[in-house]
Amino acid sequence: MALYRFKVSDSAGKTSELLIEGDSQTDATRRVQRRGLLPLQYLGEGGSAAAARGGGLFWRRFDVVDFTDRLVPLLEAEIPIERALGIVGEGQDDAFSTQLVADLRRGLHEGRRFSDLIRDRGRLFPRVYASVVQAGEEAGALPQVMGELRRFLNDSREQRAFVLTSSIYPLFIVFAGTVMLGIVLGVIVPRFARVLAVTEAATSTPTRILLGLSDMAHSYWWVVPLLLVGAVLLLLQLRRENSRLRQAFDTWILRVPVAGRLVICGNLARLARTMSILMRSGVHLLDTVAIASRVVQNHTLAQSISGVSAELRQGQKLSDALGQSRLVPPLMLRMMSVGEETGAVDRMLERVAERYEADMKRLIKRLLSVFEPVVIILLGLFVGSIVMLMFLAIMDMQSVF
Repeated sequence: MALYRFKVSDSAGKTSELLIEGDSQTDATRRVQRRGLLPLQYLGEGGSAAAARGGGLFWRRFDVVDFTDRLVPLLEAEIPIERALGIVGEGQDDAFSTQLVADLRRGLHEGRRFSDLIRDRGRLFPRVYASVVQAGEEAGALPQVMGELRRFLNDSREQRAFVLTSSIYPLFIVFAGTVMLGIVLGVIVPRFARVLAVTEAATSTPTRILLGLSDMAHSYWWVVPLLLVGAVLLLLQLRRENSRLRQAFDTWILRVPVAGRLVICGNLARLARTMSILMRSGVHLLDTVAIASRVVQNHTLAQSISGVSAELRQGQKLSDALGQSRLVPPLMLRMMSVGEETGAVDRMLERVAERYEADMKRLIKRLLSVFEPVVIILLGLFVGSIVMLMFLAIMDMQSVF
């Protein structure tokens, strides 16, 4: 959803500017009206988003995990959510977060549900956030559900931090190696070529290869930034959930041996964790499946389990319904079957999530442990080859004299 900016008036006649998300300008206008506000003027699409977030190119994102960490203890202490939001808003460090929490609190004053307020700000909260909060509101167990949600968000953040910190060293090696090769081919080799140009060694095979590489680096340097721009555009396209490229990529990535296993482990762990949270909160099984399926980010995997709700309506067990998908591993099905027999499906789903999260971390660590030496070896071979060519060219030059 895009961001839309309006000049609005409240019931007391006070005017203000409001930034709201919507599928279109018409949808955003309806959302403004549902808040009991009168839209006076449409001010543009997303124009004030950066300013509202802190201005300029270096705006700060809303920290959902920190917000949840501050809100949950207050709810568990049986403080009303409206007052709890007021306390959380007073402790925010930036203007955008303070304004966002104030908007949430104002929405509660207007009689709207907390889950609806979060859903209106879908870009700032994870996809499952509003659904889980709604389940907690309907079950009358919002503090308990929010507590489980906080643990889920913290676990997700730890996984992302693990991947990021594990990737820093290999990426630094790639960056440093690329810069070094650029300096060698763009600066050192051309100067060396001017020396060789006055000798007969310039016609030798090592010299021609060396000068050819240097000329290629000078002539096609623009390919590197072009590839970077293309990679960024490709990533942006892949982030669009309904694009054909995203769907094709989701199907292809599952066929890659190790990457496919990573995708399946990550999505199934998220699915099992969400279902466990909802079941503990007393949400009906059909609603649990419908809500939890939204956290599956791989389109192909989501399609393979899309018929689970229909199978459940026909009286099948959850493990049997999920077993219709060829992408759900037998281990998960067996563990869920045991949970159904013992009446502890929620706890068994939590064990499934922990198992796949551990498998995912192990696979990532294994991949990175292989990636580092491979990068070092390839860069060493490339740089060593250039140095060897320079050495052979020098030997040819010495033979002339």
